[in-house]
Amino acid sequence: MEEAVLVYRLFQLLLLLTGAAASAESRRDGCPTSCGDVDIPYPFGIGPNCFRDGFELYCNKTEAGVEKPFFGNVEIIDISLPLGQARMLNHISQQCYDSQNKSIVPDEWYLNLDDTPCRFSDVHNKFTVIGCYTLAYIGSFQKNNRYSSGCVPTCYNELSLVNGSCSGIGCCQTSIPKGLTYYTVEFDSRFNSSGVINFSRCSYAVLLEANAFNFSSSYITTTEFMDMNNQRAPLVVDWEIGNETCEAAIQNQTSYACISANSACFNSTNGPGYLCQCSSGYQGNPYVHDGCRGTSSSLALLLLCSMCIYMVYERRRFAKVKKINET
Repeated sequence: MEEAVLVYRLFQLLLLLTGAAASAESRRDGCPTSCGDVDIPYPFGIGPNCFRDGFELYCNKTEAGVEKPFFGNVEIIDISLPLGQARMLNHISQQCYDSQNKSIVPDEWYLNLDDTPCRFSDVHNKFTVIGCYTLAYIGSFQKNNRYSSGCVPTCYNELSLVNGSCSGIGCCQTSIPKGLTYYTVEFDSRFNSSGVINFSRCSYAVLLEANAFNFSSSYITTTEFMDMNNQRAPLVVDWEIGNETCEAAIQNQTSYACISANSACFNSTNGPGYLCQCSSGYQGNPYVHDGCRGTSSSLALLLLCSMCIYMVYERRRFAKVKKINET
């Protein structure tokens, strides 16, 4: 009888945990769960009392009537809680020549993430320049974070271009430093590419997600690169909570972000601040109460234990019935 009760309780617990894991929310109650096809997990949020300070998003409708989430004026296409990252669509700058070989005013760009929880990922992004005999710079001229770099792609004819290669012929890339929150893009006007205008009228420059980029020779000879994603390219930003270490942040429980049971704190690897993660064996959102729940592997182990106990119970019950029938 005791074994039967134990089996029953284990199965009850299994069903409870399964249902809890399936219904565990990654955002605050009453707040929008998504914008368009993008999931919006807390600390990000849309609307009053739905986001942590600095993580506000806006759900805007495009001209086509499709809803898209925006962080300031930059579109968000994905948010990862475990990685502490978000993917954005970043503007592509260009410099072109008209049919009279005259340079058109360059479409240059800057992106400012100062005073936000985000920093450009130095691991996943590269400053990428596409063109023939052009020089583009990426720079940050903040008082305490001055930085400048650039690269020069060259090519003399279409035959020299190689699909998939961004090593200097028609395409070049350079890395960025850690902790970067602001940058500008500029073209060097001293580089005159009018000599290749017969097959390449424009040059492009953008900070983008390196793994999402694959150079094509058509980017030189057509406007295909600009036409993708409405003149934008994917960009990865690292986000973090505050500017304190875990050791300092945990001292103030009022503002401490890792509020779910079974969660842990980790210091950011890209500048100051910290991230929260569910402990081993749990998954969900560590930034909301009861957001970290047991994983499927934990539930499977519980189910296996329940089945084993049930089998032992059935064997003993069968043995008792057999003994009664023999007497």
